[in-house]
Amino acid sequence: MNNAKLIRQRLNRRSIGCRWLSLMIVSLFLVACSDESAEQKLLAHAAHDIITPWYVELDAQASTLVVEAAAFCQASQEKATLQPQLQQQWRDTMTAWARVQPIGFGPIEDGNLQWKLQFWPDRKDLTRKKIEALIASDEVLSAERIASASISVQGLAALEYLLFDERGGTLKRYTNDPQAQRRCQMLQAITTRVQQVTYQLVSQWRGDVNQHGFADQLSQPGEDNAQYPDNNAALGELLNTLVVGTEMVKRNKLGIPLASNKPDGRTKPYRLESWRSEHSLPLMQASVASLEQLYRGNNGYGLIDYLTEERKVDATLLQSIDTTFIDVNKQFAVLKGPLFTQLKKSRAKESKQYLALFALYKDLEKLQSDLNQLPESLGIQLGFNSNDGD
Repeated sequence: MNNAKLIRQRLNRRSIGCRWLSLMIVSLFLVACSDESAEQKLLAHAAHDIITPWYVELDAQASTLVVEAAAFCQASQEKATLQPQLQQQWRDTMTAWARVQPIGFGPIEDGNLQWKLQFWPDRKDLTRKKIEALIASDEVLSAERIASASISVQGLAALEYLLFDERGGTLKRYTNDPQAQRRCQMLQAITTRVQQVTYQLVSQWRGDVNQHGFADQLSQPGEDNAQYPDNNAALGELLNTLVVGTEMVKRNKLGIPLASNKPDGRTKPYRLESWRSEHSLPLMQASVASLEQLYRGNNGYGLIDYLTEERKVDATLLQSIDTTFIDVNKQFAVLKGPLFTQLKKSRAKESKQYLALFALYKDLEKLQSDLNQLPESLGIQLGFNSNDGD
């Protein structure tokens, strides 16, 4: 055998050996990566596969809302046809916000973004007063101006006023009114600003190729993670979201309008979320559905799987949570909207609808009580959440 042929054979054997070595290294790497802990699996699924898509959907709906508002305002003869379409797109966007609304941590805490997306409750009707004052002024109405304005003229609640209010949102205000052009400018400025905020949120949550997002921070606790130095800190965030999110729905979205703590008191329909659009019930249901998806895992590894397999939480408690979620959904199924009309009736507290709503309130109260036992069962201390308080 000549030297050249011998060298080629040795090089071939070395090449094959290198390829096998490379494959072995890759295989070991993949095995190591797949050997993640139950906590890592839970947090990664919640952050990337559940919450991130909610933010993506919110931004997509807000982007479509910008397009629909522009089409409505640019139309001359077709406004009557386009108005219902624009109103429905607002409902879709608001529902997307209600899904992510219980997530009171992360980028939403920066710069008061939650209030900039939804100013609610509006106890003094500031939205109407501030919007009408700005329309009547000689200021340029742009997204930049809205960004620097009061939070009462920003966000989805302000758009609800412009699209549904019986005085400020009628079709005539956009056609025959002397301020029709200004009103449309206001509508477009606010929709643009809403989409700017939703884009900021999804970008900060998801991250990009050059920068990690908050989803990575939540899913990768560790000593170099200032927000979540260990698994329990990140798990506590999810548990806090379930407890506080349920409280938000029970008290703010339902209990206060029902005057549930005052059996002989009058109902408060104007304290309902999105009462002008009469969209309160779907929003309440969307928020509860998000909480349940976080708990069950939304077809992936959820908190219930982790609690059952890893932390051995009392089975009776987990069964109670499961049953109460089912009861809550059953109550939603029998309710009929709009709640605003139902609660405005003079004898609302004597109606079957009120009794059904009160039953839902009691189920939510039970659900919150059960969820509130989880942190103690796991030895996890809950922290402050921006949704806390009235």
